[in-house]
Amino acid sequence: MRLSRYVFLLVGVLLLGAFASTSAQEKVTIKYAFWGNPLAIGVEEDILNEFHKEHPRIQVEPVAVAYADYHTKLLTMIAGGLAPDVMRIDSYYFADFMDAGALMPIDEYIQRDGIDLGLYYEVGLPDSSHNGKMYGLPWGTAPLYFAYNIKMFEDAGVKPPEVGWTWEDFVEAARSIARGTGIERRYAFGAPFTVIVYILPFIWSAGGDLFDVTRTKFTLDEPQTLARLNELGKFMQEGVFANPFELPSEEAVTRLFSQNLIAMRQAAAIEVLSMQQIEGLNFDVIHWPTGKDVPQTTVVKSNTVGISISTKYPEEAWTFLKFLRAPGGPGDYLYAKAKRIPPTSKIPELWDLYVDPTKPPKSIKEVTELISSKYGRTLPLRKGWLEIEGILIPALQKVWSGQASAEEAIATVKPEIESIMKAKR
Repeated sequence: MRLSRYVFLLVGVLLLGAFASTSAQEKVTIKYAFWGNPLAIGVEEDILNEFHKEHPRIQVEPVAVAYADYHTKLLTMIAGGLAPDVMRIDSYYFADFMDAGALMPIDEYIQRDGIDLGLYYEVGLPDSSHNGKMYGLPWGTAPLYFAYNIKMFEDAGVKPPEVGWTWEDFVEAARSIARGTGIERRYAFGAPFTVIVYILPFIWSAGGDLFDVTRTKFTLDEPQTLARLNELGKFMQEGVFANPFELPSEEAVTRLFSQNLIAMRQAAAIEVLSMQQIEGLNFDVIHWPTGKDVPQTTVVKSNTVGISISTKYPEEAWTFLKFLRAPGGPGDYLYAKAKRIPPTSKIPELWDLYVDPTKPPKSIKEVTELISSKYGRTLPLRKGWLEIEGILIPALQKVWSGQASAEEAIATVKPEIESIMKAKR
């Protein structure tokens, strides 16, 4: 009788073990949200395919959204209880996502699996941390380059920008390049001006900023800043800059840049990648024009990829995040090989993969390092950035079109912006 009981217990243990083994092999599906154009989505698909080969039990379902709508849609999904398990977040909006309690801290995973944060470029880490804890791993730590069309400079007989060039150098070159009428018009500079980051390099070179050093005071109404905003509006009205209302996206800027109709532009890594695919387009990158005693005028920023606080599969989400963004991991090499983003980690082999010596821009590695060491500047990010931007951009559009002076436009929105800043300290 006793032997029968032991046999029964042994069979039960074996069955439980078999059940546990089967459960461990059950497939899990998680969602990964990111933004990007078709080129970017293709790269992400390649990374997902490699991940699925290595981790067949975890199925990652991509949620790809155009950048213009991405963060608004993501916040809506989170509010509705439909947050993706893993999500990329632009640093512009990181504070807002933290305010919404959207991400889980990942320090325990980092320590447990020995992720060496020292291998990342230091400038990328603050945009993944909050109150001393890490809520994501850096993605896309890089400058927002100043790109210029070499042919258009040559055709106008204008010397290309050199290291250390100034706002005055930029204005002289811009007025020399802008020419023609109608469909033959050649513009010196073009940008949609739909987000604050298009404006800040020009403001910084004037000695101004969006906020004071504590990020508690709105400062776009300072005299030198208002003068620069009015100057930008004048350039647009005179046709030195392309009409921003006719440039709904960076893709539109890329098209005119490649057609030798816009000579200078802002270019993130994805725009560099897009322009490299255009046969015959010769361009290079440099830091943004500097100001008097203000060399740091080029935006250097990062983004983060984090895990939703509400995920049902934190271990699987971490497994994917580690594959995607751990320094020196598969994702790091796949992104560099695809030229999608400049290396986020300080690993020399990544630059060897990223730089294509047969395609422009020829000096991207050297310029990137130069910007990081001398000409780069991080954004004055804070809570409410998304709301402030939503109020400020329409006001500035009146300056661009000549409907209002910068003084009038900023005075109109300042009380509302200050109210947001006070409510979201």
